[in-house]
Amino acid sequence: MSANKIHVKLIQYAIGGACLAIPAWHLAYLFPLIFVAFVPLFLINKEIISHKLGSQYAWLYGFIYFFLFNAGTTWWIWNASEYGAIMALLINTTVMNLPFIFMHLITSKHKSPHTIWSFIWLWLAMEYIHQHWEVKWPWLILGNAFAKVPNIVQWYEYTGVAGGSLWVLWCNRAIFLLYLQWNNFTREQKLSKGFHFVFFKIFTPLFLSYWVLADYREFKNGAHIADLNVVVVQPNIDPYKDKFNGMTPEAQTEKMLKVANAVMDSTVQLVAFPETSLVGNLNERDLQYETTIHLLNLFRNKWPATAILSGADTYKEFKPGEEISSTARVFEGNRFYDVYNTALFIAQGQSADYQFYHKSILVPGVERMPFAGLMKHVEWLTINLGGTSGSLGMDKESKNFPVNNYVQIAPIICYESVFPEYVASYVKKGANLLCVITNDGWWGNTPGYRQHMNYASLRAIENRRFVARSANTGISGFIDDEGNVLKESSWWTEAALKYKVSINQYQTFFTRNGDWLSKWALIFSCFYLIMLFTGKFLKLPAFSTFYFNKRK
Repeated sequence: MSANKIHVKLIQYAIGGACLAIPAWHLAYLFPLIFVAFVPLFLINKEIISHKLGSQYAWLYGFIYFFLFNAGTTWWIWNASEYGAIMALLINTTVMNLPFIFMHLITSKHKSPHTIWSFIWLWLAMEYIHQHWEVKWPWLILGNAFAKVPNIVQWYEYTGVAGGSLWVLWCNRAIFLLYLQWNNFTREQKLSKGFHFVFFKIFTPLFLSYWVLADYREFKNGAHIADLNVVVVQPNIDPYKDKFNGMTPEAQTEKMLKVANAVMDSTVQLVAFPETSLVGNLNERDLQYETTIHLLNLFRNKWPATAILSGADTYKEFKPGEEISSTARVFEGNRFYDVYNTALFIAQGQSADYQFYHKSILVPGVERMPFAGLMKHVEWLTINLGGTSGSLGMDKESKNFPVNNYVQIAPIICYESVFPEYVASYVKKGANLLCVITNDGWWGNTPGYRQHMNYASLRAIENRRFVARSANTGISGFIDDEGNVLKESSWWTEAALKYKVSINQYQTFFTRNGDWLSKWALIFSCFYLIMLFTGKFLKLPAFSTFYFNKRK
C-alpha cells in the first residue's frame, strides 16, 4: 500500500471515530455508539506500528480524532467566548491525546494487543488529573455519555462515572480484538465469542445496574428521615443584555421574588434562586445596607418558615492582620479585598442570619486565571462574561447549610456540579439535598445547558440524593435519588417549580471512598510508564499480559 493510501486510511479512521463518538453524546438512543467509537483509534495505532510510520503520526492522527470529538461535543462554548472555545479545544485535545501517545509508545515496544489495557488505565488517570489541576475540564469524562440513560448505570453509587469510562473502554478494546481475529475464527468460535461479548460486556453491567437499584430500594425507606417542600426559581434574565448591563439589581431582585411568590405558601421550607441572582458587588461585611438584601428580607419576613438559598455577586475587604489571598485586589494603596461567586444562605425565622459559601471550583480562564500565583500580572486575559473579571476568591473546601435539625443542603454553584468527587464531599459532610444553582444562559439554546442538566442525574445516583436545580434561564427542576427527572422547566421562560423532595441519610460507597477507581488507575498508569521510560517493559510483564498468559 502506498504512503498516500495509508494516510488517507488513517484520516478516515480519525474522522470516522469522532463521528461515532459525537452523536453518542448528544442523542440518548445513540449512546451505544460510544462502545465502538475508540476502535478506529486503536486501528490508527495498529496501522502506524505495522507500517513503521513513526510516533509523530500517532500524535497527529490522535490530535485530529480528539480535536473533532471536542469540537463536536462542546462547540457551544463559542457562544460564550470565541477565545475561550479555542483555548478549551486546544488544551482538552492535547490532554486527551496523551494517553493515546503513551499507549502507542508502549505497544511499539511490546507488540501484544493486550497492552491496550495501558490506554484504559492511562485514560482513567487522565480523567482524574483533569479534574484536579489548574485547567480543570471533566465535561467529557466518558462515563458522562450515559447521563441521558441513568437507569443503566445505577452502579455509579459504587464506582462513580469512572466506572462508566472503564465500561466504554473495556468494550472498545474487546471489539477491537474481535475485529483483529474474526476471520481466523470458525463459525462456532464466532458465535461463542459474540455471545461472550454480549453477555459479559453488555448484559452483565445492565443486569448489575438493575440489581444495585433493587438492592438500594430495599434500604431506601429505612434511610428516609424527612420530606422537604422546595421551590426552585427561574427568573429568566438575559445574562448578556440585562443581568450585568441592563436591568438594575433591584429590578432583577423584584422580578425573581415575584416569580417565586406565584407558587409560595406557608408549607415551603426552602427556596432556591440561581447563580449570581443578587448582583451589584454586595459587601459581605455590611449586607444590611444593600437594597437587594432589604428586598430579600421583606420576602423572608413574609415567609418566615422558608430558608433562602441565592447566588450572589459579593466582595469582602480583608481586615488588618487577616491573611491576604493570592487573588486579592488592591484599592486605596494598601487595602485589599476579594470578589466572590457566592451562595448566600438565610436560615428560617425572623432574624437575619447570613451564611456564605464562595465557589471553590472556578471556571479556568473565566473566573480564575490558571496558576494565579504565577500569572497574576496577566489577569487581564481572563474572559469577562459580565460582572467582575479577573481571578475570583474562593473557599478552600465544600460547605453545607442547615435548613433544620434534619436537613443540610449542598450549595453547588454551576461548574462544581460536574465534579463527582467534589459533590460527594458535601454529602460526606452530611448534606442530604443537592442544590445546584447555575446560570447556563451564556451558551444560548445549545446542547450545553442540556448536558449540564443531565450530569446532575449522575451526581444523584453517585450519592443517592435528590437534586433541586435552579437555573437562571433553564433548565430548572428536580431529580430523584435514582437519577430520574421528576419535574423540569422549559428553556428561556420564567418559572417557579415546587416539589416535596425525600431526605435520607444513606451514604454510598462512592460518597465514603471518593473516586477510588481512578486512583487505582493512577497506580496502574505509573506502573506502565515506569516500565516504558526505564526500557524494562519486556522484563516486567504488565497486569493484563500476565493475566492472559496465565489463562493460556
